[in-house]
Amino acid sequence: MQHGTALGKHLLIVLLYLPVSGVFSAEYQDTEDIAAKSAEESAVGMRDTGRVLQRPRRYLLRDVLAERSEFWRESSLELNLRPYDLKRENDEKTISEALAIGTELTFRSGQWRDRLSAVFSWHTSNGINTPEDKALTGILGPDQSDLSVISRAYVEARIAQNTSLRLFRQDFDMPYINRNDSRMIPNTHEAFVLRHPGEKFQYVAGYITKMKQRDSEEFVPMADVAGVDGDDSGTTVGAARYLVNDESTLGAQAFYTRDLFGSSYLEASFARTIDKDWGTQLAAQLTNQWSVGDQLLGDFDTYNWGLRGRVSYRGTIFTAAITHTGDAAIRKPFGGTPGFTSSMLFDFDRAREEAYRIGLSHNFKRIGFPGIGLIMNYTHGRGAEDNDGHQLRETDELALTADLRPERGLFKGLWLRVRYADADRGAPEADRREIRIIANYSLGAL
Repeated sequence: MQHGTALGKHLLIVLLYLPVSGVFSAEYQDTEDIAAKSAEESAVGMRDTGRVLQRPRRYLLRDVLAERSEFWRESSLELNLRPYDLKRENDEKTISEALAIGTELTFRSGQWRDRLSAVFSWHTSNGINTPEDKALTGILGPDQSDLSVISRAYVEARIAQNTSLRLFRQDFDMPYINRNDSRMIPNTHEAFVLRHPGEKFQYVAGYITKMKQRDSEEFVPMADVAGVDGDDSGTTVGAARYLVNDESTLGAQAFYTRDLFGSSYLEASFARTIDKDWGTQLAAQLTNQWSVGDQLLGDFDTYNWGLRGRVSYRGTIFTAAITHTGDAAIRKPFGGTPGFTSSMLFDFDRAREEAYRIGLSHNFKRIGFPGIGLIMNYTHGRGAEDNDGHQLRETDELALTADLRPERGLFKGLWLRVRYADADRGAPEADRREIRIIANYSLGAL
């Protein structure tokens, strides 16, 4: 099968970070990511110095070990706590519900002989209120079961200046291959990758063998995650980004899973800071996906393109975006989508779907409340079709987010997030409403 749009077929990955809108290639993280490590990003996606949300340094062991060696002086041990309450319903009944508390314990070593370092993370999720007659939420495992997993365990070897080899269990923040950390435990992968985090040019290249999904303790082959039972195929991925200047970036991604599908992604963002109050940004993205080899997921060739504009003024950002999808839906089994119109409940990337989004967000930093942020997005999708070409109902989704992150005092290190979404698909059983209440609290032990 010929790939109809060859553009980007052999390109590498993009992770974009611009003053007006934060991490663009992981757009869904602006409203979905609740990971404690994302506390360095402001609630509305504006670039932040990190001082507001710096984790409290309650180290208990570092002073004891600091005199021993530089290895221990550079090491850290952090405990993150996350209570999470989720309730989802349609016009007929509550269909999903769970209240749980999770923990993350992460050890990051210093460098041994300036060459080797390691990271280990243990994640848990324990149910508090888990109605057995409600569907799964993704916060816990199958049948509302508790979760406990060594989610990250990798060694990183520096082989040259700004170039290293990272081996085994790790996380990614790339388009379509990422943590998708909007539940309790993030996606993580088993992989072998070469990394170059340079100042102007950055790249990642390697092979991913397995993945652990957010509601699982098991790492399974990438082909299995994509929906092909018994296939142990992994995914080859390459990535790069180029920072044109402090406000503009270019990048691309490509990955390939044997006998399933290939995918490429391009994104360009150009921002301009007009003065201390005003900023603008334009961004464009293009995804291409196509079946390969034995086409175990079916014969398809599709795309998704998007355009977005943003204007910021004194802590307020106005956003307008449009996306359009080709003859088949976008596949995203390995993580969340970077789509400009992806929202809290739906991604608006079904076959032939055209979507429009407007958004408004505000950070109250300029009036003395830097830890408070509000986000509102409205998205409309139309023209979507199912696999047989039948027209699907239009979708309207309103998503609201409120963030509270105290700067100082006893609650420094706390991130409280309340999210609500209401989606109308024209039928009582298809409509969705969802509320999420999430708290993250981080502290250091070493």
